[in-house]
Amino acid sequence: MNRETSTFQQQAYDYVHNQIINLGFKPGEYITDAQIAEKLGISRTPVREAFQRLEKEGLLVNEARKGWQVYTLDLEDIHEIFELKIAIEGMLVRKAAACQDQRLRADLLEALDDMKKAAEIKDPDLWLKSDIHLHNILFLMANNERAERIIENLNDQWHRLRLGYVALQGRTKTSIGEHEAFVQSVIAGDGEAAERQMREHLTRVRDDLIELVERVVMPYTSRGF
Repeated sequence: MNRETSTFQQQAYDYVHNQIINLGFKPGEYITDAQIAEKLGISRTPVREAFQRLEKEGLLVNEARKGWQVYTLDLEDIHEIFELKIAIEGMLVRKAAACQDQRLRADLLEALDDMKKAAEIKDPDLWLKSDIHLHNILFLMANNERAERIIENLNDQWHRLRLGYVALQGRTKTSIGEHEAFVQSVIAGDGEAAERQMREHLTRVRDDLIELVERVVMPYTSRGF
């Protein structure tokens, strides 16, 4: 692959990826390489290569004789996603507790403070950005890039539900206490407590998310979400 093709592939990947996770393309919607190529003013080859990357990441499904379909989720998918998140992020936060980088430790506390401020002013978008930033700092402290990439992909797969979840009344306030618990354990160097608290936090997120889907989403769809 030459440099120009690689650049066009990344352009197509970034565009489609962003449209999928932010609901520009809806769950179950079909898209074509010709459609994206025309939109971006590039050839179909790098678009097809981008589609193949997105298929490997679980964001597109290639159906014979139908084309490329935006993935849909069901309750079993949520269970599988969080089973992995609980295991991997629990391990990562335990490793983060052993990090002695003072700059990263200070950044972690600052990120927690940003989350608190976002919750106080009831700004779900800012809260979500602060939450992502805090977890990115934990990734740096744990120093495991492969695990980080896995979690990023898993988060992409439930991102559109995450937007509705964050908007739940009272959930951000409750989540602040959960974040503060494992952050303080990381700062104290208590990896065992941090892992337990992270696992408890993600279990609550999973359970609340399933309740949201069962109560708000599933009554209006039979095709997944």
